[in-house]
Amino acid sequence: MLQKTVPNILTVPKKTPIYKAWGRWDGIFHYIPLCFLRGAKNVNEESIDINTIRKMEHKPLKYAVNSILPHGLFILAGSPKVGKSWLVLDICIAIATDGDIWGYRANKNGVLYYALEDNWRRINDRINTLDTDNTDMSSFRVKLSAPGIGTGLIEEIDKHMASYPNTSLIVIDTFEHIRNRDTTKQTLYSADYSDIKILRSVTNKYEITLLLVHHTRKMNDENDPINNISGSTGLTGATDGNWVLEKVKRSENHAKITIDNRDTEGFCFDLKFNADTCHWEYIGNNTGIDNADEDIAILVDGFLQSEWQGTATELCKLLREQDTKVNIAPTNLSKQLRRIDKFLQKEFCINTSFKKSGSVKKIILKRLSEK
Repeated sequence: MLQKTVPNILTVPKKTPIYKAWGRWDGIFHYIPLCFLRGAKNVNEESIDINTIRKMEHKPLKYAVNSILPHGLFILAGSPKVGKSWLVLDICIAIATDGDIWGYRANKNGVLYYALEDNWRRINDRINTLDTDNTDMSSFRVKLSAPGIGTGLIEEIDKHMASYPNTSLIVIDTFEHIRNRDTTKQTLYSADYSDIKILRSVTNKYEITLLLVHHTRKMNDENDPINNISGSTGLTGATDGNWVLEKVKRSENHAKITIDNRDTEGFCFDLKFNADTCHWEYIGNNTGIDNADEDIAILVDGFLQSEWQGTATELCKLLREQDTKVNIAPTNLSKQLRRIDKFLQKEFCINTSFKKSGSVKKIILKRLSEK
């Protein structure tokens, strides 16, 4: 018979022989050796057949904020002063007061916010700005300092969870303040992965969301915002999800947030920062396509029957026959089609490809059968 009780990891002596206990790894509940949770090396973990896994009682995924923020380890990244802390406070207040974020219901529970770059005056001013109704927030706790990952942070979180077991969200703002500094013998990837692995022990032990506020890199990847998160893939690949907040223009209040979670669908929202209320307000879903791109996609859909091949110059002529206002150079049209290829495929079932025959570059548009 499979053991179904959950022993307290802290009470198990380190010399106790390896045995199996309930644990959490990548959102899947299964039997794992206790010493693995301690970070022990060379553990001979037994394999489990799929039939046995199917018979196990798997706990359902729980959420701090329904649909968009499950329990687990997450990164929220953005450039300095973009407004990450305002968003984090909004999330904290929503969870502490049974509120919502952009229409997604937050599940009321305790919150611990490590505001490591703030002071009490700033925290008080910001809370009063966000919460004009003076709502009871006795379950929302704040600390202005924290030990590092290797110097007592995990033990401090253990003590907090023992004192406030209803806590479901812990925010560390910012992640850099608690990083392990002893990385002289590690590569960047190893150091990143090691820090995340240690923090994972918290979300393996408790059913909580641990949110790390982090920065984005200066080099911008327009195709994948997740690649803009500072650090190696040892960070982004080992979390349960990554959120990236980026302004359209630095001087404007419009932004988009990309949410890439392991256990939920992805989201991309257009947001606007309300300077009066200091809330990030939801505008709509971000498709990554502007009006000019969408117009081209509609025109392509309008003339394409089953398949078309030709040069960018020939395609420009066809599009102008559809709409005389089309004014785009052939070289720019090719770039535009590459940019919207996924949009064309998803919304219009049109596949875009390119081939070169001698010195002639051709565009191939093919209508796909809808499933």
